[in-house]
Amino acid sequence: MKHAKIFLSIVGFIMLIGCKTNKQKNDLIGIWESYETHHTKVALTFYKDSVITESFGGEMRTNSNWNIDETKIYLKQVRLKDTILKDDLIYEYELNKTKDTLWIKAENGNADDYSSMKKVTENPFKPEL
Repeated sequence: MKHAKIFLSIVGFIMLIGCKTNKQKNDLIGIWESYETHHTKVALTFYKDSVITESFGGEMRTNSNWNIDETKIYLKQVRLKDTILKDDLIYEYELNKTKDTLWIKAENGNADDYSSMKKVTENPFKPEL
């Protein structure tokens, strides 16, 4: 009986952590567009298992796998077409209370290496038909 309680406690703890991470990921899923003027416009499109980063008018497009914790976004195998640019890239992030504004900064980056982003419904770099 004691082993069963320990097992159930461990399973419950793992589920609790997994659910919290999924909630945090769900808060980011969608399209985010930078709005400050100290660098070129950037769009991040978060999907369940991948993220696409676009900049320079949509000319530069990378994709990567991602994960998250309470303060950081972890990108794995950042790819430009078939080339891996970085194995790991970490960003610090904060969401506002309404979860429609994202502040993101490269970990250990310069003070101006941040982006303030708003959640949008359309990618600003999609060509019009």
